[in-house]
Amino acid sequence: MSKSEKPLPIRQSDDGKWEVRDASGNWIKCETEEDAKILSNARIVRTKLDKAAIPDKVLAAEFDNTAEVLDKYNWRTTARYFRAMAKRARGKSS
Repeated sequence: MSKSEKPLPIRQSDDGKWEVRDASGNWIKCETEEDAKILSNARIVRTKLDKAAIPDKVLAAEFDNTAEVLDKYNWRTTARYFRAMAKRARGKSS
């Protein structure tokens, strides 16, 4: 994973919905702008664990929040990864 990770692109569609372009180039419709921003920044959040002091409850909460939104948009595998990272951020082993 590169230290220069960038957020996924987001846009507002003609119907007013927010969308995030996933790694494969598909646009995923989101219910809110906040959801789009969380999905867009998930790859940035992922890199924070390397720099965190363990345990870090604030970072763990950010991982949990991101996992919830990922689940909401059926990004289940990535959501499970974020939940595992939340456990690590809390200082717990998998």
